[in-house]
Amino acid sequence: MKDQRLEIKDIVKHIDDATLGTLNVPEFQRKFVWKPSKTRDLVDSLWRGYPIGTLLLWESSYSSPRSALGTQSQKQWIIDGQQRVASLALLFGKKPYWWEDVKDWNQCFQKYEVLVNIGKDKDSLEFGLPNPVRRKSDEWISVREILALNNEGLSRLAQDIATKMGEVNKFAEVHAKLQSVKKIEDFKIYEIIVDHELEDVAEIFNRLNSAGTRIRESDIIRALIAAKQPGWARDEFDPFLRDLTEKGFELDPAILVRTFAIIGGGSARLKEIPEAFWERSREFDDRWQTTKEAISFVTRNFFQYGILNSELLPAHNVLIPMFVLRARFPSDFLFNKAFCWFLLATRDGRYSGSALTVLDQDTKKINLSTSFDNVINSLIQPLSASPEFSVDDYSEEYTERFMRLMLYILAFKNEAKGWIYQDIRIGYDRSDNELNEGFKPEWHHFFPRKVLRDLHDDPKINALANIVVLNEKANRAFNSKEPKEYLKEHGVKEERLREQLLPTNQDLWRVDKYGDFLQERASNLARVSTEFMERLRRS
Repeated sequence: MKDQRLEIKDIVKHIDDATLGTLNVPEFQRKFVWKPSKTRDLVDSLWRGYPIGTLLLWESSYSSPRSALGTQSQKQWIIDGQQRVASLALLFGKKPYWWEDVKDWNQCFQKYEVLVNIGKDKDSLEFGLPNPVRRKSDEWISVREILALNNEGLSRLAQDIATKMGEVNKFAEVHAKLQSVKKIEDFKIYEIIVDHELEDVAEIFNRLNSAGTRIRESDIIRALIAAKQPGWARDEFDPFLRDLTEKGFELDPAILVRTFAIIGGGSARLKEIPEAFWERSREFDDRWQTTKEAISFVTRNFFQYGILNSELLPAHNVLIPMFVLRARFPSDFLFNKAFCWFLLATRDGRYSGSALTVLDQDTKKINLSTSFDNVINSLIQPLSASPEFSVDDYSEEYTERFMRLMLYILAFKNEAKGWIYQDIRIGYDRSDNELNEGFKPEWHHFFPRKVLRDLHDDPKINALANIVVLNEKANRAFNSKEPKEYLKEHGVKEERLREQLLPTNQDLWRVDKYGDFLQERASNLARVSTEFMERLRRS
């Protein structure tokens, strides 16, 4: 890390020339959003000599994604201070070379003009935004016009103003006021330049912009890829991401980027991927196709267990080894065995802590192993989570996301259907069919909370064994009635209960038998969950 102080006029030079300029704005940065009043306040602060904050720049080995084609100058990306730099550009009338929309620039050029009232005392000049009255006044002068003049031009402007005001003898006074505004260009801004790796830059940006737009490492990577091959992110990466979202898997772009880096570059740590990896080539295209095929294959296979939407998954980083496994062993890949590991790793919380470190360890195992079975065994070995389930597991609260996922998978595997629309299977609906509209699984208390609170003081109201997977309409319809009452009212068949491993003994549907009900349901769920995991393992 290093620091320096630059005069504003030099900063403006660095954004005005695509070839010689050193400053740039990465693609992940938001557009210029300051209001004109903030630009006016910035000018006032500069004139008064008030601090306006530090510029934070990132100096990396990568080329700029917004440089003019063929330019070779090393760029420093503005990580913090973009809005101030853009305001300075408008103030000086110098369009930054990265501001590609000329129409938008021209509109901002008119909108963000700042005027200064020369009629005020030298030590209390007033800065304001244009309006019809100020436009007609001889005392309100464009700051942009003042900054654009040299000493000779400044003298002529002072003479013209004094003449128009009918006070030629005040030339010296007017000239001094104009000079005080002109000195804004000499104001020095402190710059801190960091040369950290991608992961650190993303964290630095987010800490500095905690109240604003957050960025991810993938945002930076996409900007870097754009430097090497303009249009790739727009034409290849983004459409694939959108396609996944439309199919129910709305993933952080970082998941795809890191998967691509592992499959193509062999490392989970982006800083270890050579810059040349991101350059467009036949090899790059082949790696990307392999990555897309692996991700598509795995997500399609999730559907067979009812995971039609990534919202169901407690964690998403655990998907990356699944994708990499498929790419590494395209012929020998057995989804069920991989899915068994996936569930165990999720239950273990393996990727809930330092995901990058763990991912790096697992990636090396995948790359070094010679067979799919060996990889699975090596990935399972460090896990402490058991493939067996107990009554206590399903006595936990349903807010425990992994156990809730298991509850859902068991219901889907048993082809459980709704309790109001009893011909519609439980699962995320991805169609526009009005009958299925909104058929999104929700967690319904078999013994409604209100019933238990009113009639039974039991601390296990929210136990997983008291939860069934239904849709929103059923959840509302059954909300405050006892099981025996709402099941009879809606004609819920006994078959519907068996699909969700519920006791069919109506004697257990009584509030005073709630403890016995929980014990039997939890026992059913634990037994079937253990059998399910064993079948996956033996597949």
